[in-house]
Amino acid sequence: MLAKLKAHIESNHLFNTRDRLLLGVSAGVDSMVLAHLLKELPFDFFLAHMNFGLRGQESDLDADFVEQWGRRHGIITHILKVNIEGHAKKNQLSIQMAARALRYDWFSELASLHKCTAILTAHHADDNLETVLFNLTKGTGIRGLRGMKIQQGLLVRPLLIFDKQEILNHAQEHHICWREDASNVSNKYVRNKLRNKVLPVLKEVNPSVLQTFSDTQVRLIATEMLLDQKVSDLKVQYFKLGKIDCLDVSWVRDHPLDSLLLFELLDGYQLGYTQFKQIFRSVVQNHSAMFYWDEYQLNVDRHKVWIGKKDRIIDPAACRIIANAAEVVEFYDHQFTFNLISPMTEPIDRSLNIAYLDMEKLTFPLTLRKWKKGDYFYPLGMKQKKKVSDFLVDQKIPRIMKESILILASKQEICWLAGLRIDDRFSLKNSTKDILKVEMKDF
Repeated sequence: MLAKLKAHIESNHLFNTRDRLLLGVSAGVDSMVLAHLLKELPFDFFLAHMNFGLRGQESDLDADFVEQWGRRHGIITHILKVNIEGHAKKNQLSIQMAARALRYDWFSELASLHKCTAILTAHHADDNLETVLFNLTKGTGIRGLRGMKIQQGLLVRPLLIFDKQEILNHAQEHHICWREDASNVSNKYVRNKLRNKVLPVLKEVNPSVLQTFSDTQVRLIATEMLLDQKVSDLKVQYFKLGKIDCLDVSWVRDHPLDSLLLFELLDGYQLGYTQFKQIFRSVVQNHSAMFYWDEYQLNVDRHKVWIGKKDRIIDPAACRIIANAAEVVEFYDHQFTFNLISPMTEPIDRSLNIAYLDMEKLTFPLTLRKWKKGDYFYPLGMKQKKKVSDFLVDQKIPRIMKESILILASKQEICWLAGLRIDDRFSLKNSTKDILKVEMKDF
């Protein structure tokens, strides 16, 4: 096993003797075997063990075992005890999901502190197949089907080429001590049911199932690479990132391949597949609709998909008062700068984010607020009033962006629809003596 692991590490350039490694250990046979192998090769590494306290004294004994092993072998060892049940409840996560998140966050912190080039875990081939089966029970795509990669960023899983039996055999042959987690034989958790009930049946049906899966994984990883390249090309062609991201979906047709590509394009927004199917239906039907989940909002509108954070939705009751012509005001994710200038002080900037208003027509204090139903103004160049809602429709402003549009008002009269159009009544005339310049910038 030692020679096979050494060849595997070298041929795949996973790490070398000049690297500093962090090894996550549980006190179980898998991680203790990996610790022994790393010491024999030898590599520069230290240990990290998180005590979740789920098994009371047994959990503390696991931590003591790891600490003593590190001291005995001269390996720096970090132990951290956490209240995993409290963390899971607070963040509305399952115990296993909370434990995984806490563990890897801590590993990353330690790796950064010690300038590590790799974080090692002792996942093996049985774990990998178990992970795929677990993903299948929840519903998954190609990433869930291909299982764990040997290397993923800083994370390295050098034992994925070995099955559980190989690890047990090595531990017994070399008299390696470990601690058994009694909860592993319980079928309380889904993963344990898969490990204890489903995997044995699969191995009975096909004794070479782990090798078969490994071969399949190679093909799935290659397929994933092709998909990633296609999605990357589409992002360059159709995606525009900003405060509100915009994806042109004019190319999308009611076809499984387009559905897959669109789902992958939206992958970074933690979108569930059930809701995605509703979004896809709106896209192919070119039906305007709003969708909300977690911290996001999404608007399908005129062959485009707009995605932004919910925190861009402005409270209709919120406002900012501008007392004079020399202020800097922050409102939601915008900064407004007010300056009094003379007509010949500077050339007029035609940017939509800058308004030049006739100072004589204004009455302070001014008010910044969200536009509301019933608001109207006289768009620059027009002598007839127009409802703001109608103006936004004419300008083809998507609904998601309407939620964050602000107006600047003098008394009850709108003088600027921020970022879009000033009111003609407050525009500059030949007789204008003083100008209020208002500039809007995004944070």
